Amino acid sequence: MSEAAEREFTATTPDETVWVRVAGTGEVLGVQLEPSVMSRPGGEIAARIKACADVAYFEGQVARRDEWEAAGVPAVAFSWMPTVTDLEDARARLGRL
Repeated sequence: MSEAAEREFTATTPDETVWVRVAGTGEVLGVQLEPSVMSRPGGEIAARIKACADVAYFEGQVARRDEWEAAGVPAVAFSWMPTVTDLEDARARLGRL
């Protein structure tokens, strides 16, 4: 297994009320909600969880993509994976919450 696949990636909302931890392989490992976020409507909480999960997942996938590229794996093998641009877009969405 790659080094990135064995790592964990964490993202949080700008106000640090929602935290999501994702394995380098893509599985969500944990979600933490601070008490202050619980006063928000459920749809807003879900959007915050999703935005954090996207950032953490994309961080892991970009790290894996970088490893494979450095190892000389043909680009067609990982062309489906998120790119740095996808990660930056996800970070921007998270930052707007």
